Amino acid sequence: MTRLLKEDVEEIHRELDLYDSELIEKTGLSLRQMACMAAGIPEKTVIERALTCKAAVIPITVGEGIIPSFTTAVQSIIQHLGFQAVVTDETDVAGIAEAISHGANLLFMADDLKFIALNVQTGVAVDNGEATGRGFTAALDGIAQGLEEKSVLVLGAGPVGLSAIAFLKKLGAKTAVFDIDDTKVKRLKDAGIKIESDLDKALASYRYIIDATPQGGFIELDDVHPDTKIACPGMPLGLTPTAYPSLQDGLIHDPLQIGVATMLAMALLQLSR
Repeated sequence: MTRLLKEDVEEIHRELDLYDSELIEKTGLSLRQMACMAAGIPEKTVIERALTCKAAVIPITVGEGIIPSFTTAVQSIIQHLGFQAVVTDETDVAGIAEAISHGANLLFMADDLKFIALNVQTGVAVDNGEATGRGFTAALDGIAQGLEEKSVLVLGAGPVGLSAIAFLKKLGAKTAVFDIDDTKVKRLKDAGIKIESDLDKALASYRYIIDATPQGGFIELDDVHPDTKIACPGMPLGLTPTAYPSLQDGLIHDPLQIGVATMLAMALLQLSR
């Protein structure tokens, strides 16, 4: 999991309404609707669950410690979707105990390696990598007005990329992957996934791209078609500062919003079963 910086998340709680408006304009879907699509849960169910479910965000101090503003950003996203959400006063195990004592159904917590939403009732842990891959694929599907039979290039075959690949298959897209790790490439090739070996050629050939890499600033404007639509769950942003202005209308990128919303929806799906 890429470790976020304070500047990545500190303004999220102030900008969620504007963020949602821009998301609807680009994709035709609100953040909640996108998360529901990604999770495969009816929006009506999410709205109903908001009346009875309570989430707690627990600060975790192990490893490199707490990212300033991270827990409040996660809390604000959950609240934006209509749910009760608190940040516990205590941290770590004491924070978990505090959350449960106050009746929380869903626990959100992150350390250096994992960010999960834990369903207290079922014991299911929804991983941010899987949720982010599904959520950004749903976003790209929205901006493309459907990805069925359309060719999509996934950059990176880590947890986010693999989740995106699996969801693209479900959506009926024609998926290809580029990754610098030969072991991952061989595994995907053996599974029947199309592999692109030349990044420059691949970028120029696809109109729909999911950048699931942790590498920033490597996609130049001349590398892609002007009408290319890009979903970038990776941090930092893969587009260069010079490419961003020309491609921003076809770009979906955020540090937490889509991933957290989809984690919530996926955890609710488990509660509803």
